[in-house]
Amino acid sequence: MLSNMLSRNIIVTILVIALPLSVLLSGCLKPEKPTHEQGIPVVDLTNLSERITRLTTNPGPDENPVWSADGKRIFLESRPDIGVGRFSPECYICVMDADGSNLTRLANGTKPVVYLDKVFFQNKDYVPIDLWVMNTDGSNKKKLASLNVTPLGFNPTISPDGVRICYYTLYDTGYYWVKWKNDTWTRFNYEPYLNRQNMGILSREVHADIFLMDADGGNKTKIASDIDLTCSGYSDLIWSPDGKRILFQTSKLSKDNPIENVDIWVMDTDGSNKKQLTKYSGHDTNPKWSPDGKKIAYRSGNLSNCDIWIMNPYGSDKKQLTTGALISGFDWSPDGRNIAYISWLTKDPKAKEIWIMDADGSNKELLLSVPCDPSRVGMGFAWSPDGSKIAFEYDMIDVVNSDIYVIDVQNRKLT
Repeated sequence: MLSNMLSRNIIVTILVIALPLSVLLSGCLKPEKPTHEQGIPVVDLTNLSERITRLTTNPGPDENPVWSADGKRIFLESRPDIGVGRFSPECYICVMDADGSNLTRLANGTKPVVYLDKVFFQNKDYVPIDLWVMNTDGSNKKKLASLNVTPLGFNPTISPDGVRICYYTLYDTGYYWVKWKNDTWTRFNYEPYLNRQNMGILSREVHADIFLMDADGGNKTKIASDIDLTCSGYSDLIWSPDGKRILFQTSKLSKDNPIENVDIWVMDTDGSNKKQLTKYSGHDTNPKWSPDGKKIAYRSGNLSNCDIWIMNPYGSDKKQLTTGALISGFDWSPDGRNIAYISWLTKDPKAKEIWIMDADGSNKELLLSVPCDPSRVGMGFAWSPDGSKIAFEYDMIDVVNSDIYVIDVQNRKLT
């Protein structure tokens, strides 16, 4: 449970390396509250299910919920309301009771990661990325390291014992890739200026090295080199529960094979024993260890259809758990018996939904269906340590407000 919690609550975010040319569609379809700004609605979800409780009402964004080890409190990041289309460098790590009461500001920062009585967090959104730690009451703040990486350096994660940090350093190779509308790619040794009617995406070729360091910033060691991340998007570095192995994903493009492909790999924490786990011709992404380390769940598919699969730690015995869904996020329950996931295209193509199923894909149950254009809504969630609740954030593109809710899953019905 701990390693899954740490891996999903990463310390630093990424910038998008591809340049999409499509335009997103309209916002939510059924607003439940008055408009917030520019005619875009702020939606209250509490009327959609008896299981839901709204925890935050801050007029600005409240995001990234993280449970304390005892499940009695929830840490989050919170920003003030400064209006649509603007970004505030003023962001705070806060904590509240599990029912939303006693909200307390602890520190300036983002992306809290809780380990026992410590909170790791990021103090800056841009270069250099300063990594800090403090006690769960906000005392004894200490800077651990400053990662002077490019803005595309992303996703450091903390080992399950809280002792080591694994992170990328990215670099441009000087090449560019163009994705055409027939889904093939062409590599250029210069930035091309082409007819956009035939183009889908223009992307820099981005590679990375992977480093390991002590949590105090010492003993930096390169454990992998020249990892191609050109097309792999949000590429987490995921520690195994025993802290001995790390999952990562890498894209593959070449002049001989100009088809976009992303695969999952595993290696020991010293960089040895690298092994490719997936070989699907599309995208295999977002791997997550089961709490006991005996299984790996991941997403597999393409931009229009991406299902949850499961496999053994070294890639054998692959099994598809969902069918015909566009899964945007998922996670194991703390006991490893269930998987919760967020889906676009299930019963209602005009909704975003939270589902739960047994770890073998059986007993699927719809927990929540939000009537909206799913491309305009973001959700991220975190299981409570006892597995009885899921805290999740709900935010809409172009709406400056986002809130944190909790949904009860303790007495779910089996279908």
